[in-house]
Amino acid sequence: MSEIVNQFYGAIRSGDVVTLEALIDQDFSLICPTQDHVLSGVYRGKHRFFEEVTPHVFGCVESSDITFCAAHEVIVDTGEVVVAMAQNNGFSRAETRYDQQYIHIFKIRDGRIVALIEGFDTALANRALWGSADKLPPDEAAHLSNVQCFMDA
Repeated sequence: MSEIVNQFYGAIRSGDVVTLEALIDQDFSLICPTQDHVLSGVYRGKHRFFEEVTPHVFGCVESSDITFCAAHEVIVDTGEVVVAMAQNNGFSRAETRYDQQYIHIFKIRDGRIVALIEGFDTALANRALWGSADKLPPDEAAHLSNVQCFMDA
């Protein structure tokens, strides 16, 4: 399923919302295993991802100053689960470098991404990206048990 992940990163990189929406399942879950940050916990549903999560993130940058997921590498592809790393290149609205690195664990079923665990440098995000941004309340607070959401997807 590396091809699905490659398409996902290509869509993020180019801002191709149509392709991104086609890749994300209706029952998609984003799992951010961090405590007490702007994004922490589980965010459920394709609608929530596109209507709340992505605007919250992309609202902190000027699209001409940054490339999200400018580069990526697939590490493991077991068919249903793909592990990859990605890196941004650019600046936040605060004119601070935001060369964030991500570890992503994708769960893919029937050619669509049903769950994504996203790990990232929260100190860098807080300093360069979020500033005084409000926390986006999760559907489920961050906890190790969130992995069950991924397993059940």
